[in-house]
Amino acid sequence: MNIFNLAIANLLHRPTTQRFPNREAPTGVFRGHVTMDPDLCVTCGICAQVCVSAAIQVVPLEADCTWTYDPAACTFCGSCVEHCPVDALTQAADRGSACALPGDQALTITVTYPACSECGRPAMPYSEALLQLALPGAADELRHRARLCGDCRQKSSVAAMKKAFGGPDSTERQIHGR
Repeated sequence: MNIFNLAIANLLHRPTTQRFPNREAPTGVFRGHVTMDPDLCVTCGICAQVCVSAAIQVVPLEADCTWTYDPAACTFCGSCVEHCPVDALTQAADRGSACALPGDQALTITVTYPACSECGRPAMPYSEALLQLALPGAADELRHRARLCGDCRQKSSVAAMKKAFGGPDSTERQIHGR
């Protein structure tokens, strides 16, 4: 078949492109826009690390963390959803709306850190499921420390070590082997 026959055949047939928004529903395995549940997110940033197209950015701040997703940059591979340790990410089952420019549909969600149970300052969120995965059978003391801010967590850990090793002098001897 030569190019002229192909051109004539294309002119004689009706268009096969489906016009927006009159299009067929996507198949069952379709992966659409990524959505995030801020109540489940622990702001670990794994989604941003595995995103091959840099469509997701996680920026931790003092009292909260911003999660930004740009569907115009997304390849819809599903890697972020697959690697999310707390299942905070999902993909829509339908196609999103069309956009003219990258960034037009960018979505930013702010995850506010819960208050530290000791001092009241913001503490990064944690997941009971992650704690069970990392440390099965973790003690209540470890669960309590997971809810603390970094400073209070460090103070609590030092106090527990002093208690276990009998004070600062014996801790020093244990570390240096004296």
